[in-house]
Amino acid sequence: MNHDDASADNQLQEIYRQLKRGLGHEHVTDDNVFGLIELAQRDGHQLLEQELREWQSPCGGDARPSTIAPTPGFNRENVKR
Repeated sequence: MNHDDASADNQLQEIYRQLKRGLGHEHVTDDNVFGLIELAQRDGHQLLEQELREWQSPCGGDARPSTIAPTPGFNRENVKR
């Protein structure tokens, strides 16, 4: 394991420790979410694992449209009458 891998693993562990305390959600990214899910699985932390599986990046870099349905009344102000 080289220095960069060890540093990334330490960073992932630190984010996971914060998530277990209910903190650090802002550090979850598309790049680390699967590693965090794996840690939660190994640790038996089912709620955190589920939250991470449901997690979705609000601002992806590849401009994919959101799969979240709009709420009722969405765009109500801009509808032509």
